[in-house]
Amino acid sequence: MTILNALKALYNKVTSKTASGGSIGAVVQELADNWPEGGGSTVVIDSTLSKSGQAADAKATGDALNGKAPTAHTHTASQITDLPAAPGNATTATAGLVKQAAAVADAAGETPTKAEFDTLLAALRAAGIVANN
Repeated sequence: MTILNALKALYNKVTSKTASGGSIGAVVQELADNWPEGGGSTVVIDSTLSKSGQAADAKATGDALNGKAPTAHTHTASQITDLPAAPGNATTATAGLVKQAAAVADAAGETPTKAEFDTLLAALRAAGIVANN
């Protein structure tokens, strides 16, 4: 994007009009001549706050958070209620956890041998990625 195009985009965003100037100086002048009252900015108030129509008080929010548990505060899994159970191992019918397969050497040539392929299958079966025969 060129500076001229960026200024034209800014003019459009601020004024909701299309700049007619063909040079940087002309568009800057248009911006200066047509800058909206109040600086062109709008404050949007979140209507879901506890005090509707008012901005959130950052200090009050920070003070309230400071009274909560520190970030170093931890719990063991047994201290947490309603903690979902870890998924079991994957099967051919059910998704689940699988282990990482053992490393298998790369094929020695362009065409893998039966032994190389069987070694790969054995590693995948041992990890639970491929079902056993």
